[in-house]
Amino acid sequence: MPHAARPVFDAFLAASVENRWDDLADLYAEDVTIEMPFTLPGVPRLTKGREELRRRFHAAAQVRQVVRAENVVVHETSDPAVLVAEFDLHQELRGEPLVVSYVMVVTVENGLIKHSRDYTDTAAAAARIKALSPAGSSAG
Repeated sequence: MPHAARPVFDAFLAASVENRWDDLADLYAEDVTIEMPFTLPGVPRLTKGREELRRRFHAAAQVRQVVRAENVVVHETSDPAVLVAEFDLHQELRGEPLVVSYVMVVTVENGLIKHSRDYTDTAAAAARIKALSPAGSSAG
């Protein structure tokens, strides 16, 4: 049986790198649940719903642009609907370079991401955000 999650992840990565935020949101099920156990202050640990993700993608696009992905490793599991992906996203945050490492555990149902548990290198992101923030302001 082909691994159902792999083509969806490949489309996810392509939409991310090409900054196609609506296409990215459309890869998620309407009632998707995203868990992010390690987040920056102000970023929710749990997000539910495709339209909430779409809103967040568009808000993030105001300050960052993804440039490329590197070190992509996909681990297929014994369940064809589940995969684990590791990757680094090279981005520009307010015009400054930033590389953030990610690990995602993705579950696909009916060709859409139904659940994702995302682990992000929040230390790298926090350091860059702090460096780019004016002294005394919050990085929110």
